[in-house]
Amino acid sequence: MAAPVRKEQELELRVDSLAYGGRGVARLNGFVVFVNRALPGDVVRARITKVKRSHAEAVALEVVEPGAPRVEAPCVHYPACGGCRFQDLAYEAQLDAKAQQVADALSRIGGFSGLELEPAVPAASIFHYRNKLEYSFTTLEGGEVGLGFHRAGRWDEVLNVERCWLTTDLGNGIREVAKAWARAQGLPAYDQEKQEGYLRHLVVREGRNTGQALVVLVTAPGDLAGAEELVQALQAFPEVRSVHWAVNDSPAEVTNLPTDLLWGEEAIEEELLGLRYRVRPGAFLQTNTEMCEVLYSLA
Repeated sequence: MAAPVRKEQELELRVDSLAYGGRGVARLNGFVVFVNRALPGDVVRARITKVKRSHAEAVALEVVEPGAPRVEAPCVHYPACGGCRFQDLAYEAQLDAKAQQVADALSRIGGFSGLELEPAVPAASIFHYRNKLEYSFTTLEGGEVGLGFHRAGRWDEVLNVERCWLTTDLGNGIREVAKAWARAQGLPAYDQEKQEGYLRHLVVREGRNTGQALVVLVTAPGDLAGAEELVQALQAFPEVRSVHWAVNDSPAEVTNLPTDLLWGEEAIEEELLGLRYRVRPGAFLQTNTEMCEVLYSLA
């Protein structure tokens, strides 16, 4: 059967639920349409961006009839920034949507039936909870270096961030100091589309229970000018114990790379449920320290 929609077509859709990954799920005579920037309960005017045999993809252009329990998003960069998805959806509704995703995965994918799920455990903090963030360098209008996240839905465009609600005041401060250092050094940001430039990423890791921080600068190949100045700038934060440099010589946007220690300890420490861990640049750690302890306790 042919899909009941075509690419670039605009139509009204009622969003029933949230798919894993954050897109709204709408149905047109049983045909599934995944809609970016749409929340459950909304009726939206959407433009079809991709059509497949099994489903279509669309982007919401206008909320015709709001149905989701909305709240005011605190971040000035939302919804342009791709770092967050649901700042304007009430947290209780987010919990319900995620619980439904788990139930759907167990029944539809796992083949289980008759399961009774316990309520989702809410996060203790819905903002400023991440212990690790990876930023991308970019060139702003006028040629100045910026540092932030990819714009929502864009691989080739980075939004300069002034304050991120996922990290702490320390994390925001480290990012801004690194940005100021890059501008003072006159180092060019890497252009992902043209595959040229130098500064690629900044990784900031925090030991939330120990008050320690680790910073990794990722560049394209080439000598690192101003390394001493970068270390001196970061030493303004007593929490920073470790500063590393990594070189990415591939087109892929990756940060988990071998590093050279520029200054400080090879690793920082974190404490979870009374156990002390050494955290190196590439180590895996649950990004929400507070809820990691809750998760491990439940497990």
